[in-house]
Amino acid sequence: MDGLLVAGAHVGDARAMNRETTSAASPAIGFIVPSSNRIVERATRRILERVPGMDACFARVPYGGHPADGYDTACFETGAAMLAEARVDVICWNATRGALLGFEPDRRLCDLLEHRTGIPVTTTALATLDLLTSRKLTHIGLIAQGNSEEGQKLVGNLARRGIHVAAAYHLGISDNFEASRVSREQITGLTEQLAANGRLDAVLIWSTNLPGFALAREMEGRIGIPVLDSTMIGILAALEVAGVDIESAEVLDNIRSA
Repeated sequence: MDGLLVAGAHVGDARAMNRETTSAASPAIGFIVPSSNRIVERATRRILERVPGMDACFARVPYGGHPADGYDTACFETGAAMLAEARVDVICWNATRGALLGFEPDRRLCDLLEHRTGIPVTTTALATLDLLTSRKLTHIGLIAQGNSEEGQKLVGNLARRGIHVAAAYHLGISDNFEASRVSREQITGLTEQLAANGRLDAVLIWSTNLPGFALAREMEGRIGIPVLDSTMIGILAALEVAGVDIESAEVLDNIRSA
């Protein structure tokens, strides 16, 4: 009898420890990224070193194979469902395709995934639009991954939402993986050239596979205007939805120094 009581106590202790561990689980931000992306996970790890107690989880979807006017939503639903199993607090599609599509497909994607998972969903494209309009950064320079034809479409979509691209460099990269190989020096040089073109409110680095996240603070010090990296925008948007006060001077300074 005594042995059974002791065994039962051990089981009870284990269950209590399990409940304690579960209740103490860290909050987490979840990201869906294109299959060929090499930057988002690296940037997220760097930033979360400065945000104690926050985890990150990732799912991937194919870069290609989507309809011209939207997304193959099945792979997104699968990815979102797997992130939901990890109990993330928010899901972010950390990619820039939505701006090229005109933003509305991203809104529909968010609605679909929120309905499927019950978790708040955002995208880098929507977060960028919100950031630019809320801070009245409406006269910008642009560094974009794609060709000039895609660039013209992107510029037009931004213009229809009150964002004027005053100067732009389109890198002509069609293989998304190759964007991750663009050098820091090239991005730095293009940023400086854009700033020299005239009065801008900000410079936007527009691809979550361009390595711009580590340059923003340094370049702002050089050119005197905000340098906005799309990867960083997506990460900050997810953190904000997850309850991190990213407007806090201490938090923002820590993140930007990552």
